[in-house]
Amino acid sequence: MEIDDLKIEQELLSFLKAKDIALETKEIIKEFSSYSEEEVKGTLVRLKTKGKIESRAVGKLDFWYVLEFTKPKKILIVEDDKDINNLIKLSLGEGYEIDSAYDGEEGLKKVNTFKPDLVFLDLMLPGINGLDVCKKIKSAPDTKNIIVVIVSAADATVNRFHGIQYGADYYIKKPFEPMELRALANIFLQKSGNIFDPLVDLPDVERLVKNIALYLNEENSKFIKLEIEGIDQYAELYTEKEKNKIVRLVSQMLQDKIADSPEKIFISYLGDSSFLLAAENDSAYNLLSELDAEFRRVSTFIKQKEIRSSLFQKLEVGRKEEKDKESPLRLLYFEIDMKVFKQQFESKVAKDITDEAISANIAAMRNYSLDQIRECFENSKNIDVTIKEVGGTLRITAGKESSKR
Repeated sequence: MEIDDLKIEQELLSFLKAKDIALETKEIIKEFSSYSEEEVKGTLVRLKTKGKIESRAVGKLDFWYVLEFTKPKKILIVEDDKDINNLIKLSLGEGYEIDSAYDGEEGLKKVNTFKPDLVFLDLMLPGINGLDVCKKIKSAPDTKNIIVVIVSAADATVNRFHGIQYGADYYIKKPFEPMELRALANIFLQKSGNIFDPLVDLPDVERLVKNIALYLNEENSKFIKLEIEGIDQYAELYTEKEKNKIVRLVSQMLQDKIADSPEKIFISYLGDSSFLLAAENDSAYNLLSELDAEFRRVSTFIKQKEIRSSLFQKLEVGRKEEKDKESPLRLLYFEIDMKVFKQQFESKVAKDITDEAISANIAAMRNYSLDQIRECFENSKNIDVTIKEVGGTLRITAGKESSKR
């Protein structure tokens, strides 16, 4: 190997370790501008071949992780089809101690005797089904920290929800790509630094606005915010842990949709229960419409109680009586104006912007949408309401309707 190749490998590894977050290919190229794009991409490939780093695709983008192999890890494959069981084993390659089970009961026995670090689990198993196996693994004190990745051809929308409810860490649809299994095993078990959470391990909004020009034509881009309405009330009823399960469900459903889309769509996680999508056309709306339909289908399995004081009721004016009503969880998405928000991250506009100001702007993005506010006022009588978005800020004027002559 040439000295220059070794030098850039060491520099790139040191950079990724210091960041301790998954960085996309173009973000890395941007940071290593003293090298050509071909040199950086070639270095990433070499480091992956050597087992130093791993990549995970989110839509059409590859995100890179530093690996740090320590003691040998164990993986258990619970799959009744012997050919598929063997295919998963071959997909994982060398570097792991692997054992197999062919039904649920045998799988549970080997969980306790083999003591795996990760389980690849089919759902349609003879005897005890995969969901019950997952539930037993995640509910027992001695095995609850074992990573469970469901690999199944069963209805992904509904069974993914049940899997997450029972503690599953990830869900892969059959037919699967062998390289995806290997990559997930590496990232789950060998990732350096913070623990990997695939369902919300996404770029934050600051990275989006700083780097969006690397991926999209900003002038023509659509920025769409997605949030889960009713999630805070849901948390009050069922705890933060249950709330996080819903967020994780939506996150993976959204990532799957983006992966299946032919369009280039960039996603970031705003935190709490909100996501931001960026696309160069209206394709994201079609994707979100499909996502909404799937979420409505799975929402029938989500436990619900009556939720008082919906989001809209907090803004209502002039309504004297409130009726208790059930307000089920649902997805809301709407386009936002990113121009003013983006300026907060550009030094040429605000060189001394503080962390507090950045946080305040991120929080502002979680405020009510135009549609939410309009719905708030839709039943108000004798009030003339005008709602506009000016420079990224909502402006509301309300007053008595003019008397008709």
